[in-house]
Amino acid sequence: MTGTTVVDGDRVSLRPVERDDAAFLQRSTTDPEIRIPLGAPKPQNLNQATEFIEKTVEDSDNICFIVEADDEAIGFVMVEIHDYGRPNLVYWFIPEYHGQGYGTEAAGFLVDYFFRTVECHGLQALTFEFNDASRGVLERLGFTKEGRQREAAFVDGSYVDVVQFGLLRREWDASRSD
Repeated sequence: MTGTTVVDGDRVSLRPVERDDAAFLQRSTTDPEIRIPLGAPKPQNLNQATEFIEKTVEDSDNICFIVEADDEAIGFVMVEIHDYGRPNLVYWFIPEYHGQGYGTEAAGFLVDYFFRTVECHGLQALTFEFNDASRGVLERLGFTKEGRQREAAFVDGSYVDVVQFGLLRREWDASRSD
C-alpha cells in the first residue's frame, strides 16, 4: 500500500496502482468468480500481472486505481483510453465484497474523477448478458443500455451476448445537480 489516496469516500478509497499490486491483480484472472465475468480466458502468472501493470497502467493514458476498504485492496477500476471512440469503464472486486455496494461506490468515484479531470463527451462500458451485478452497477450510475452484440464473446464454454452501456457528460452533469 502506498498511502497515496486520490479519492477518499466513507467506505472505499481509490489509490494509484503500484507494481507491488501485481499479486493482487493476478487474482482477477485466477479466481473464477472474477475471471469468468471479465471474460479472461486463462489465469495469469505473476509475471503476466506485472506486464499488465507495465503496459496497461504505466505505459498508457489509462486511468487505473486500486480500490481499498479499511486499508485492504478489494478491487480494481479503470478507464481504458482508446485512440478512437469512447473510453471504456472496467472494474472488478474480490468476491467477499460483491453485493454490498462497494462496486457502485468505487466505480462512481472513478466516473466522477474522470469527468472532472478529462475532457471527454462520454464513457462506455461492456458487460456480458449473464452479469446482472455489473449491469446493476452501471444502471445505478446512470449508464444507459445502448446495444447488444449477440453471441459476441466465448466465455466459459459458451457464446454469450455483450451488452454495451453509455454515459454522456451531460447526463453525468444532470445527475450531479439532482
